[in-house]
Amino acid sequence: MSRENVEVVRRGFEAFQRGGFEAMLELFSDNLVIYRAQPDRATLHGKAGFRDAVADWTEDFGEWHLLPQEFNDLGAQVLVRVLQVAQGLSSGVRVEEDWWFLFELTDSEVSKLSFYSNPAEAVEAAGASE
Repeated sequence: MSRENVEVVRRGFEAFQRGGFEAMLELFSDNLVIYRAQPDRATLHGKAGFRDAVADWTEDFGEWHLLPQEFNDLGAQVLVRVLQVAQGLSSGVRVEEDWWFLFELTDSEVSKLSFYSNPAEAVEAAGASE
């Protein structure tokens, strides 16, 4: 099942590249839990919570891209290193930084998605979730 989970997550990023985050929603469970480690350790729920998390993240950027760099198969979880490339809406400053997205899957649907800017914290969360 783990190889299938990686493919589900890959398809999610491909959908994002074609149609934005709305296109990813079909891969998410209706009971999705979103955890955002930075800046506030917030937990959001459902597809509406996912939309809110993305809106909060992108509101200060005029240009914003997420480019998956590596997929790590962790069985029921997939840890993805993602390069964020963005440009500040007001400042015009270009930002390039790595983020780690931890996808937890149940029955080929994403049931939890956690965002981390710290790789050690992402790896620790992946170990704690097993």
